[in-house]
Amino acid sequence: MMKRLICCMLALIMLPAAVSCSPDTGKITTDEDVSTPKIPDETTEEPEETEEPFIIKEDTLVFVQNNISEYVIIRPEGSTESNIKAASELQGYLKKISGVELPVLTDAETEKEYEILVGYTNRSAEGQFDTKKLGAEGFVIETVGKKLFIAGSGVRGALYGVYTFLENYLSCRFYASDYEKIPVRDVLGVQPIERDEQIPVFEYRDIDFVTSRQNNFQPKLKLNGVYNNSPAEYGGKIEYIGGFVHTLENWISVKEYFADHPEYFALNEDGTRQSGWGAQPCLSNPDVMDLVKEKVRSLLKDRPDAKIISISQPDNGTAQKPCMCPECRKIYEEEGAFSGAQIRFVNAIAEEFAADYPDLKFDTLAYHHTRSICKTPPADNVIVRFCTIECCFSHPLGTCRDVYAMAGSEKTISEDISDWAKVSDKLYVWDYTTNYVESVTFFPNFKVLRENAKFFADNHVIGVYEEGNFFSETCDFPELRSYVMAKLLWNPYMSEEEYQNYINDFLKGYYGRGWKYIREYIDLGQKLVEDKHFGIHDRFAKTIYAHKVDRINREFPSELTLDMIKNFENVDWSKYLDYGAKVTESELVTRGFELFDAAAELATPAEAYRIAKLRLIPEFAHSYALYEVYSKTGLVDNTVTLLNDFFTKTEEGKKVPHSERTTLIFALRDHITEKYKDIYEDYNLGLFDRALSYGIHQIYEGMPYVASVDDPKVNLNTTPDKWRPRN
Repeated sequence: MMKRLICCMLALIMLPAAVSCSPDTGKITTDEDVSTPKIPDETTEEPEETEEPFIIKEDTLVFVQNNISEYVIIRPEGSTESNIKAASELQGYLKKISGVELPVLTDAETEKEYEILVGYTNRSAEGQFDTKKLGAEGFVIETVGKKLFIAGSGVRGALYGVYTFLENYLSCRFYASDYEKIPVRDVLGVQPIERDEQIPVFEYRDIDFVTSRQNNFQPKLKLNGVYNNSPAEYGGKIEYIGGFVHTLENWISVKEYFADHPEYFALNEDGTRQSGWGAQPCLSNPDVMDLVKEKVRSLLKDRPDAKIISISQPDNGTAQKPCMCPECRKIYEEEGAFSGAQIRFVNAIAEEFAADYPDLKFDTLAYHHTRSICKTPPADNVIVRFCTIECCFSHPLGTCRDVYAMAGSEKTISEDISDWAKVSDKLYVWDYTTNYVESVTFFPNFKVLRENAKFFADNHVIGVYEEGNFFSETCDFPELRSYVMAKLLWNPYMSEEEYQNYINDFLKGYYGRGWKYIREYIDLGQKLVEDKHFGIHDRFAKTIYAHKVDRINREFPSELTLDMIKNFENVDWSKYLDYGAKVTESELVTRGFELFDAAAELATPAEAYRIAKLRLIPEFAHSYALYEVYSKTGLVDNTVTLLNDFFTKTEEGKKVPHSERTTLIFALRDHITEKYKDIYEDYNLGLFDRALSYGIHQIYEGMPYVASVDDPKVNLNTTPDKWRPRN
């Protein structure tokens, strides 16, 4: 591979040069200046904006003034771990804001006039809080006299109430796992609060972007799904026992059973049995049913507290096919859909354990061939988890047809969801929020997030899992996506104005004074797809990031001579490499560089670090355009065009015999291809080096994890979507 100095030498002829923001200075630097970034200490952030003076009225609750407080925090005697954490979190954040630490006591202490009550304490009046209605996660925030109540269960309600109080009434912002914005005040208090009662629409709320799983951040987003890695003191989570999804490949594994019992697995149309990854079981085989029941029973001996067990089909992308044995075919015909065999199978297992485990639910998928509703409804203790994998993500559900055609369903995704909602009151959704073949490019789905969340709620969905980029710290706004989607999962009925305010508030708080440039980039990306349809497996480089390659009649370089051509090894050919073609990049790339650089100029070091990760979005897209210039084909085409013009447009060239022309063209073509073929790989090397430094170890789902640019697993001499393992 050529040294990087070659890349620098040729920088003037390349399209916009790759730059990134140094986390230490916030200045724009070239590749040569950028080493592995060090995340800056948040103490380098600019001081918070000055808020308007706090007005103290007769009925104002003043928690802290003149570094003094009369208030104490009261939690129930015998509190749960989560309730204890709720009280301590409130104590800690009030101290961050005011500098004063309020004592935390239990309601066994003598009642005082000035109290902040966290959880269900003995201070509340009879009937003040409907604990059954609030459930495990609902809460009430209200003031009564000089008392502030943050009432909620010891599961997660009190904790969620504390975080919401800090956000909505004290202007704290829990933007991301690496940054919280906490105001500093000399006077800390609130005006009287009328009952603020909040109960989540969705009982299950989950997002799995890598950054949202860190630093016990998910409870602050009020997320309670399996990707909440916080310890039990943060309220735990709704846990799937025995695997989260695609569990039938574990219950009935090919490795364990195929050799002796191939009949346990799906029969293909050609008479063979499925035996590879994603092999479907034969759900009409009674032995398969008995084996799964036996394994569930064994699992429950160790986990009698289980609330959800997944009995869901294996995954094999669009290649998965249902069993076509005579018994399964009969079920499909009777049920009117492939899902019939699966619903019957899961219903039978659910019925087996319903009496002994009344709180246990069995989760199954409506996914690919099982997407359409069947005649048999799910049992009362069965959750159907519907997957939106085929739908369009540039337009809201119900407004256009699906992007990917799905055999076995003549209806759209939205129609199928509505059908399942009519027969099940335990409908979950598995939704998708990133691009899975080019996860580093911008996925312009912000216009559909709110409307789709509302569509789910309108159709009685009670659980939503938003699958993000779970395999790498993507540069495609993972923190913003986690923040706004969490708000939507808590309240899918927010207005468009509220939704946009959440986006803008996040951008301003997380990226600093240049936030409007970043907002402009998001809006530009959305505008470019208004008339396009795209799914999670579309290659964006060929759609919204598409560049044009036009043949051009470039002015012939007058300095080119026959002597230069004959002595080609001593000539710098870099300025002629794009002679015969003009590459015009998408505005989302060219304007993207300008916008992110403008935002970085106004940023603090910590903000510049975050913006530098975003800047990788156009840098990756830029790689596609560079490929047209520096690929072997591009080099050959432009070299041949240059020399053909020399031999036909110059008097010196016209005199060269045809045979000698051919020899010179081939010689120079081979020389340029050999000498400059690594320029593109060198650009990608620098790009991937920067990506790795920001925690991006995989470009697409399924790509092997890469820890170093020297890892031989990745081929960087092609476009990013093809950075696959070398042979």
